[in-house]
Amino acid sequence: PLRDIVNGYKTELRRLHPFERVVADLTARARQKKDGLTLSDVLADIHEARKEILDASKDWIAYTKESETAREASEAMQYGCD
Repeated sequence: PLRDIVNGYKTELRRLHPFERVVADLTARARQKKDGLTLSDVLADIHEARKEILDASKDWIAYTKESETAREASEAMQYGCD
């Protein structure tokens, strides 16, 4: 799941060998200077997008469950997937 990937980056950065941590930090800073984005900004954006997708999927699941016929449910499911 995407949540585990986002949390995994934070965990792995803390577990790195001191030399590798410095290299990762320098790489992230160079990327920040180039693009203006920090790693935490990118991870926060991914986390917010994940929450929005989860909310939308829950809404479509509820809408599909409320369908009265199998045809309506199938059409709702197809429309939600598109």
